[in-house]
Amino acid sequence: MPSIADQRDREQALDLTRSFIVQAPAGSGKTELLIQRYLGLLGAVQFPEQILAVTFTRKAAEEMKSRIIDALHTAQNPTPPESAHQRKTWQLAKAALAKNSKESWHLLENPARLKIQTIDSFCAGLTQQMPIMSKTGGGLSIQENARNLYTETAHRILALVEEDSRAGESARIILSHLDNSKSSFLKRVIQLLEKRDQWMVEFFDKFPVTENLRIYQEKILSALIENILLDAQKSFSPQIAVKLIPLAVYSGRILAIEKPDHDNVCLQSLTDTLPDPSTDNLSQWKALANLLLTGKDELRKTINVSMGFPSAKNDQKARQMKDDFLDLLENLASETELLNLLTEVKRLPDPKFSDEEWTVLQATLTLLPEISATLRKIFIEQQKTDFTEISLAASNALGEELNPTDLLLYLDTRIQHILLDEYQDTSFKQHRLLKLLTAGWEPEDGRSLFIVGDPMQSIYRFRDAEVGIFLRTQEKGLENIPLTPLKLKTNFRSQKKFVDWANSCFKNVFPNFNDEEIGRAHV
Repeated sequence: MPSIADQRDREQALDLTRSFIVQAPAGSGKTELLIQRYLGLLGAVQFPEQILAVTFTRKAAEEMKSRIIDALHTAQNPTPPESAHQRKTWQLAKAALAKNSKESWHLLENPARLKIQTIDSFCAGLTQQMPIMSKTGGGLSIQENARNLYTETAHRILALVEEDSRAGESARIILSHLDNSKSSFLKRVIQLLEKRDQWMVEFFDKFPVTENLRIYQEKILSALIENILLDAQKSFSPQIAVKLIPLAVYSGRILAIEKPDHDNVCLQSLTDTLPDPSTDNLSQWKALANLLLTGKDELRKTINVSMGFPSAKNDQKARQMKDDFLDLLENLASETELLNLLTEVKRLPDPKFSDEEWTVLQATLTLLPEISATLRKIFIEQQKTDFTEISLAASNALGEELNPTDLLLYLDTRIQHILLDEYQDTSFKQHRLLKLLTAGWEPEDGRSLFIVGDPMQSIYRFRDAEVGIFLRTQEKGLENIPLTPLKLKTNFRSQKKFVDWANSCFKNVFPNFNDEEIGRAHV
């Protein structure tokens, strides 16, 4: 039986006048909730095509459509089911059947009117409707693994080093940076193409690479660094921090005498609290990470004078500090999340680009439009494409929020309700597509968005899935659409003892808090 809180959230989710984002773990009955919402909408819309249900896999889309059709067939039986949740589905399906009969939709004879699709098939449909605007030309076959196309693109980009052009100069700079290793160059270009979802959204056209861009990029880098430092600061319990600070200060003071050039000397200037999570304090945060972790990123087991803890044979204070530090290390052994974050801190770059770094980055940014154009040329030559290109092309086919195409204007009047499953597997390009589809929506205009997912089940990183999008949408909504967050917790699939055991086993894998910037979900 669902808990009272679960039952309340399930009832709320069927309020068709509001939009929701539902966090639903495995076994929580989220598919049935989606079906109930869909059936409820069928009983309220003017025609079934006003409802768009999108999921991630063909199997999920087929299952959802099959269960909705089954529910409509079951509702033809005048006797309601005994269980409460099945009875609710039956009631909603019965109302949908009545609307089906009144409007002569003939859904049972023509189930194709139920618009339940994968995100890829929906995007492919958009590009076919607007082949010129989408820049695909239509008729391209989709390759699930397009690495051979990326490899061909990389070889053509490498060939630019022989050209007297801006792109050729950029290619030469990058190749020189990679010690003239052609294999490394090819590998980097292929990696860029595999992740182009994360840069193509911003760079459809050529863009100026100026000194202002350098300042902007450094601000972004600083923000990312400070976000990780903040996570590290939050992961320190007050008890650990109180014990660590005096030990770190002691270590820094000893090193200032014994090894004044040591990076950890900066620890001597710590106050009675952890450093603020600012890039100004990055050296102190790195020193703390180096103090606690070995060169192999493992928690230290021993300590000596090289880290600011001299021999304690004839010095009672030194002996006490050494013993206290070893006790602290024992306490930290179970702090998996903290140790993982400290490992990240050790690897953080300087927030300011050196001139050499900026020259290489500038060359890379300059080369991105050429990489994109070359890949598209190969797509056309071989009459093939990939999922990323289809999604990007779909966005092109819709235009921009302030400059929509006729297709987007048409969809804006046609689609009234969107249900999106497995939202934790959404990528940046798919998120942008959703924003375009809902850009014209106004509060209380009768349209609704219903998002379902579980950030702890995000598995499609290879398809550019970004769980941080779910966390951000859960926290802030979607542009002009306020989303009420709901959480389902009751597991109908597994016994409580097994669920509790699984949670205890994996509690150290997940962080203590959500981090939308780098995509980490709290249990």
